[in-house]
Amino acid sequence: MINNFYESHIVPDPSRPFIYHRWTISNGCPLHWHENIELLYFRSSGTAMRDRQIYYAEPNDIVIFSSNSLHEVTINDSTRYDCLIIDSKFCVENNIDISSLDFDCLVRDETAAEHFCSVIDAIEQYDQPNPDRFAAAATKSEILSLMVYLCRNYSHPDDRTKERSDTVRRAIGYINSHISKPMTIDEIAAYVRVSKYYFCREFRRETGYTVVRYINNLRCREAERMLKQGGITVSETARLCGYDNLSYFTRTFKSVIGKTPSELRKG
Repeated sequence: MINNFYESHIVPDPSRPFIYHRWTISNGCPLHWHENIELLYFRSSGTAMRDRQIYYAEPNDIVIFSSNSLHEVTINDSTRYDCLIIDSKFCVENNIDISSLDFDCLVRDETAAEHFCSVIDAIEQYDQPNPDRFAAAATKSEILSLMVYLCRNYSHPDDRTKERSDTVRRAIGYINSHISKPMTIDEIAAYVRVSKYYFCREFRRETGYTVVRYINNLRCREAERMLKQGGITVSETARLCGYDNLSYFTRTFKSVIGKTPSELRKG
């Protein structure tokens, strides 16, 4: 499934007020937003975008996606990072209102990295088959220590516009739900009830992408995933990703992924 522009997080267990993943090449992170704060600990070099700004991370850097920020991570064959999403309710309960704070996106700080690694160690201990009865408390304590350190050193009052452009939000929701079908800019602009010129300008301003580039990136990432899984032909993959012209799909795929579909499948 292609990720939606808005990402809903459900944290049903209050003893685990977080979502943790170790991400690799098989896990894409396309453009999206959510209310929770998201922290990435890079184990290799990588590229992230937050609110139209590009950041280049080195190993041991932390990238912070503030609450409600538009963000994505560019994935390549060597990208490795840990992803920690912290429940906003847990933060508020501990007197940290993340909705009122904006964080520096790129943190290059040995102490911050040590705090993050301590959180990872605590989570891994917590996830053992028979964790001790204080594992939940220890994990929350490490997360809180990390958050306090980042708030004290890398946050400031949030003066960003709270509401993302409703036009762009609705447009990307439409794109994601129709990604397997051919679509035009005129069609999308009509759906969000604005002029084509206004729509293209606002989309570029909010996301940093042209509409066509965003759609092609999203489709080609999904096509890449399908081709790696195997089981369907290149032409069928193109059709399922909204391309009715195989030659155009091949050219676009190569410009986005760096290889033709056939080269990717052979590799």
